[in-house]
Amino acid sequence: MTTNNPKFYHKKSWGQHFLVDPYVLDSIASSIHTISENNTVIEFASGTGNLTEYLLNKGYRVVAVEMERDAVGQLKRRFTGREGIEILEENMMRFDFESCHKRFGRLVVVGNLPYNLSKLFLFRIFDNSIYIKDAYLMFQLEVARRIVADAGEREWSPMSVFARILSKPEIIAIVKRSSFSPPPKVESAVVHLEFFEDADRFDYYRRNNRLIQEIFNYSRKTLKAIIRLRFGDEYIEHLSKSLDISKRPQNLTLEEIEEICEVINE
Repeated sequence: MTTNNPKFYHKKSWGQHFLVDPYVLDSIASSIHTISENNTVIEFASGTGNLTEYLLNKGYRVVAVEMERDAVGQLKRRFTGREGIEILEENMMRFDFESCHKRFGRLVVVGNLPYNLSKLFLFRIFDNSIYIKDAYLMFQLEVARRIVADAGEREWSPMSVFARILSKPEIIAIVKRSSFSPPPKVESAVVHLEFFEDADRFDYYRRNNRLIQEIFNYSRKTLKAIIRLRFGDEYIEHLSKSLDISKRPQNLTLEEIEEICEVINE
């Protein structure tokens, strides 16, 4: 049995694939082990309301954020008279996390994200992580593996670095193609990001995220070549005293990245 509503059509341009597998829906709703002070979950890309239903059934208050007008209409019809839900027709890429934080405290967010927006939205999450306690988000499996990657792994990237600066990231479920309607071409995964309540970490991210991305833009070059090309020879001597500047970005540890940022920002 699935919870798919055949009367609603997905938007191919957004990479929408509605989650319809009851087991997976229940598993996601059950995995939320921390909650905001007033038992509220902010759900992004609510779609037809399948996950919304399971969240409500678990006793959570749900703020359902959906930007597609037809989906908003369906959500309102589906949950007419239902207590504990607030439906917002809003672009999730412009969502005001700060105002929401003022209402609910540190936020718990969840979402089966449109694939074409998922990486952009993840960076929105990073940019607003000071307001977020936990995030439970669906990604293509390849993207999920990049998020949770560690130094030295092939998938290590700015996305991985930022996830580890700001949170404890983990994949909590692998989701088969058949769990969606229409089925995507690849498998998916649910990533849990447990964000640190640490203003210093957030400030470090804000000050250095562009620099870190720039370093990784030259992933095939050595650190020495990147520094010479982008920042000047004067930094090479300083960094070579404590770092192996023959390394490439994917082999740099968080501590080494932090040292590079400190030297260049002096």
